[in-house]
Amino acid sequence: MDLVLHETKYINPMVDAGFKLIFGQPKHMRLIRELLEHAFEVKITELSFANVERIAGMSDRNACFDLLCKAEGIGNFIVEVQVKEQKNFIDRALFYSTFPISAQAPKGDWDYNLAPVYFLGILDFSLPSDSPKGDGCVHRYSLRNDETNGLLTDSIRYVFLEVGPFDKRLEECMTFLDKYLYYMKNLPNFVRRPHTQGEAYFEELLDAAEYVALNKEMKAWYDERLKVMRDNKNTMDFAVEKGIAEGIEKGKLYEKTEIARRLLSMGLSAEQVSEGTGFTLEEVLAFIP
Repeated sequence: MDLVLHETKYINPMVDAGFKLIFGQPKHMRLIRELLEHAFEVKITELSFANVERIAGMSDRNACFDLLCKAEGIGNFIVEVQVKEQKNFIDRALFYSTFPISAQAPKGDWDYNLAPVYFLGILDFSLPSDSPKGDGCVHRYSLRNDETNGLLTDSIRYVFLEVGPFDKRLEECMTFLDKYLYYMKNLPNFVRRPHTQGEAYFEELLDAAEYVALNKEMKAWYDERLKVMRDNKNTMDFAVEKGIAEGIEKGKLYEKTEIARRLLSMGLSAEQVSEGTGFTLEEVLAFIP
């Protein structure tokens, strides 16, 4: 019997395989196109998926995008889903964005005219607290003058969507991106189809995310990636719990050791300290300078 890992109606879009199954299929190109339009406030007339493996240098540095898209007349779009918080995630985003930039350099003479690169990070956590950002869970960045805030170049832009911290109810969502964040966070928890108020985009999103609509190969791929994510989480949770428990025990031992040393300094014999603290006589003698 096959192992059934999926217990809800919809796949989890924050699992890398789940995201690609929903947003990385040509038949659902509308889902990624409209997301990019709203995130970067651009109008895309033609969008296609690019082959990441053809980007020069990708394999050398183990950079792997979840999606790379090209929009006719606009530029390149990197989409990266990140569940686990990373210390240097912003630097990672910057590093990733250099690949589509450097890939534009032709052989021979070149005037350095760049097609813009847009990086969209969909995060299950908040950006670092020291990152400049406004209110809400949508954060946009570009290269600007520190004094005047004037735009230096429109060749590189970053948008980060914080799924994890998003806590609005559907009726509180007034914008497209608010609704998008709501569905990204809550899709795995729906046991029945939610009411979308007839909005075509989110109707298609629900259709694309239905687990039963996946073919056998897609289900197997998704289940395996979901299992890996769960195993990694369980391993991390266990390590944290074990570390906390060990820290508590070390703290108790340190406190008991200090008590033994204080008792010795007060003139109690090693035998009395041993009886009072539970240390062996040999352990107490080791505390004596």
